[in-house]
Amino acid sequence: MNDTKLLEVRNLKKYFTLRKFGRKSFVRAVDGVSFHIDRGEILGILGESGCGKSTLGLVLSRIEKETEGDIIFKNKKISGSLKLDKQTRRDIQIILQNPYDSFDPRLTIQDSLIVPLKIHGIGENTSDRREIILDYLHKAGFEPPSAFLKRYPHELSGGQLQRISVLRAMMLKPSFLIADECVSMLDLSVRASVINLLLDLTSMENTSMMFITHDISLGKFLSDRLAVIYLGKIVELGNAKEVSENPLHPYTKILISYSPSVFEKKEKIKPKEILSTTHQNIQRGCSFAPRCPFAKKECFEREPELFEVEKRHWVACLNYKK
Repeated sequence: MNDTKLLEVRNLKKYFTLRKFGRKSFVRAVDGVSFHIDRGEILGILGESGCGKSTLGLVLSRIEKETEGDIIFKNKKISGSLKLDKQTRRDIQIILQNPYDSFDPRLTIQDSLIVPLKIHGIGENTSDRREIILDYLHKAGFEPPSAFLKRYPHELSGGQLQRISVLRAMMLKPSFLIADECVSMLDLSVRASVINLLLDLTSMENTSMMFITHDISLGKFLSDRLAVIYLGKIVELGNAKEVSENPLHPYTKILISYSPSVFEKKEKIKPKEILSTTHQNIQRGCSFAPRCPFAKKECFEREPELFEVEKRHWVACLNYKK
């Protein structure tokens, strides 16, 4: 692993066990993904609900343990256990989708923000930590910042609370931030403030970010590279602009065709049918083949590998031969 890589993921899998009428099956939420994230890079993870992108975020943040595979962070293997040393735990932070689930309703905003600072030894005392919090609140547009310290989570709007979620993560100056659909529950009018805050703080600290979204327009705007996931597998990976403007995989083309645009009228590409995401109906071949309008006989018989079709543009589709 070279010095430019912050994180490397190798053949990562996360399966959940299901038992129904005494029979055992699996949900392959993450099914053998491999990729890397460079220092200071933003990697967008794109896919529809149930594709496994949030599970990937939970595994990389070490909230969930992987079933198989390796996670290398700063040249050190962190997979195999959920226990991390204090510095690594500080270096990897996550922002969850619902800000109201991220805060203890019994604690004031000041208490919620002081606790992580105290745990990681940031600031000499409570007074120092309070000044750090006030400075970050000011950066996020809370005026006057002191007026928000004694408030409780239920007294703030979703947009305000999500901005404070961003601050809580970034006050620790992490090397790697996972943003899991962090604006999907917010009104359009307040999404920009959260996105701009994220970009400003990660740029200031040179923090790498994995931005999980189902919105390809937002993914293109924010990300340096995009990874498109379907049923736990990466089906396309490349430069964000290249993937969004020149998609190679049929699934990516379908997602883009349904992405709203005020500048152009798009012809929607309709998938054949919707299958369960448990993989129980997919025994072999390409997992997208049953839905793919371009599938051939070979697609149902052989699973495609992710390979480089164009420079730094990878796809897992049998329509492109090595």
